Order: sequence, then structure tokens, then C-alpha cells
Amino acid sequence: MNAYDVWVIELDVPAKQSLMLQAWLLGEDGLGVIRCLDAEKKKQQLWTSVCQRDEALAWLAGLPENFEVLNEWRWREKSRSENGNE
Repeated sequence: MNAYDVWVIELDVPAKQSLMLQAWLLGEDGLGVIRCLDAEKKKQQLWTSVCQRDEALAWLAGLPENFEVLNEWRWREKSRSENGNE
């Protein structure tokens, strides 16, 4: 998978439900991974592929708990020239 194929969905996840969200995602083989961005502010990110974006949002909507989508975007790594390496 290339960096430009990654879709990031930022979520509001209460600390008490953080592990449950990860456990539910484990049951969805290949849908994505969870990354804790800021536990104090309850921000977590669901990283999935661009082609699975709609499936990931539908999966989130179907969970027994409601996790608010705060933001979403296509992840892009800065080019080497932007980082001053070229």
C-alpha cells in the first residue's frame, strides 16, 4: 500500500471504550488499524484504505456505541524536498 492510499478517520473515543473499539476492529479482518492520537482529548484515528472508506464509516455507524467522526482526510507523507532532504 502506498502512502496516498491511506484514509484517516479521526474519532472521539472515550477512554473507557478505547479497548472495546480496538477489539471490535480486530473482528473486521483487514478493515484498518486504530491509532491513539491523544488519550486525554479522546482522539483516536482509524487508518483504512481509500477504497474501504465507505465500508469503514458504515462499520462505525453499525457499532453498539456511537463514536463521533471529528475529521477525515487522505494521508500524504511530505515529499523529501519539502522536508529539506533533497
